Amino acid sequence: MGIILKKTLRKPDKLRFKSEFERVRANGTKLVGPSMLLVYAEAPDSSLRCGVICGRKYSLLAVKRNRARRLLWESFRILRGTLPPVWMILIPRNRMKYRKRQEVTGEMAELLIRAKLIPSVAALPPEC
Repeated sequence: MGIILKKTLRKPDKLRFKSEFERVRANGTKLVGPSMLLVYAEAPDSSLRCGVICGRKYSLLAVKRNRARRLLWESFRILRGTLPPVWMILIPRNRMKYRKRQEVTGEMAELLIRAKLIPSVAALPPEC
């Protein structure tokens, strides 16, 4: 039997403290895509964790900021089975306002391939 991943994200899957975000920003590598930024760093404790930053600079409307967060979290949830243990931060850009979930997941996969964190598009789960 293969490894079965939980379908939901729990607290241990998320970066939560300011010090964790600062560590990734200080030691990490930044990749820029059309609708998101990806900052990733080696995990100190061999765990895969992610954080999302979406401030008022993205939009003054909380509804739009929350949609961007949901898109990023869902894309991370879908792709996390293919990722090695890294800590990463996702930051949406204004173009994400007009994207669908499949487009966001595809772009995230492209950034992760560029970062050499996942091998290729062939290794992606079928939900993409």
